[in-house]
Amino acid sequence: MRQITELEKNKEDSDEKIIASYKIRGFNVKIIRSNGKHYYLPETIFDFDEYTFLFSELVDMLYNMKDRLSNKILKLDELIKTISSIILSRLEKEQSTVDNKDIIVEIFTYKLIKLYKLMPLFYDNTINEIYIDSAKTAIYIDHQFFGRCETTIFLSEEEMQALISRIKLEHPISISYKNPSLKVELLSQYFHLRVAIDFPPLSPNGPTVNIRKIKANPFTLKDLINLGSFPPIIGAYLIETVNQRKNITIIGEPNAGKTTLANAIDLYTPKFWRKIVIEDAIESISQKGLGYKQTVIQVDSFDSNKSNYNKTSEILKLLHRSPDWIYLGEIQTREHTKAMFEALNSGLKGIQTAHSDSFEKLIRRWSNYGVSAEDFLSLEVIIVMERKITNDGKISRVIKEIFEINNKNSNNSSSFYQKIYDKAWKLTQIRESLRTNSILSKRYEQILLKERELQ
Repeated sequence: MRQITELEKNKEDSDEKIIASYKIRGFNVKIIRSNGKHYYLPETIFDFDEYTFLFSELVDMLYNMKDRLSNKILKLDELIKTISSIILSRLEKEQSTVDNKDIIVEIFTYKLIKLYKLMPLFYDNTINEIYIDSAKTAIYIDHQFFGRCETTIFLSEEEMQALISRIKLEHPISISYKNPSLKVELLSQYFHLRVAIDFPPLSPNGPTVNIRKIKANPFTLKDLINLGSFPPIIGAYLIETVNQRKNITIIGEPNAGKTTLANAIDLYTPKFWRKIVIEDAIESISQKGLGYKQTVIQVDSFDSNKSNYNKTSEILKLLHRSPDWIYLGEIQTREHTKAMFEALNSGLKGIQTAHSDSFEKLIRRWSNYGVSAEDFLSLEVIIVMERKITNDGKISRVIKEIFEINNKNSNNSSSFYQKIYDKAWKLTQIRESLRTNSILSKRYEQILLKERELQ
């Protein structure tokens, strides 16, 4: 029985209004506001009802060719290309009735591999995150411009299993009672996804899926300024922080914009610096095509003694790789933290991200891990990101605070850091703080010059 969506239930007495419409590859998208909620409604440009016989014929054709398709495990792009070539040869016979063959072929292919309902969500670059709580509930998303949006999309058990099978084929990871989670990438020429799935017993009602979209064209500092994440003078300060090779730690709750900011800052390093990135799911920007000297090391998502490539051991190896700049994604565990401080205390410089909604809480957690006040002196600059959801579902991500480590008071555990930016401060107060209190106060004139460039 088909699930009835909340949008359909409320249609008779709703204040339904189309607030946006646009096209993506193969689909027309409408954003509807109804009863205080935003709904994301994609509609394919192709009418399958007109080609029921053709689709059935293609299914039979591919079934008969299954041996050819199963010779080896194909990555998603390879699978799409292989199936598409088969479909295209068949559609050549339909020249008079089928237009936009390349797009139609992709749509047919996604339908055949049972990922068709997810296709518009994967292809739409204005979607930031996709949430699938279960096969019995509608998918919902975070939209770049409209915030939290409901959809009328439900995955059947078969479609959910098709997604999970595809993820496992891309990355052969063992799922067990002791390890009921995975976090991997899914790549194609049109999208880059970071997929996290929890399985029973961790998720007792069945698998839950969280898909984060990694943008092909990442935000720059100027983009983030225009979005209201921070004022131009703070963007200038961040550039000068990189120029002076200060360690930068970016913290915030999940989906607060930590990686987005880290990627934007990281583009301001000199191109001759040797940069080493350590991540589990790759969210940093590939910079080799931009002329940077970047080495990316991908580690297992969850550290274990049996893991050959875990984050802790790879961080400890950094000293032997002679980096000028390091990028450490998601410092989570006690082991990650101790390895990071060993690297920083050895003189390595770079960007790190970690989960916490306040600097004080982070310090408390790391202190409980056995990190001393003297170790904290290696941090230098700490940026706190904040994520807010308004009553109408809009999502904002801003720099809430910036702290600097104050070496002068290193003997006083309660004052070894100082706040040099707060989002509530007026511009005059921000300027005065940077001019008189910052570790970059001697570079204040350079910061002002860069501020003008960002305005």
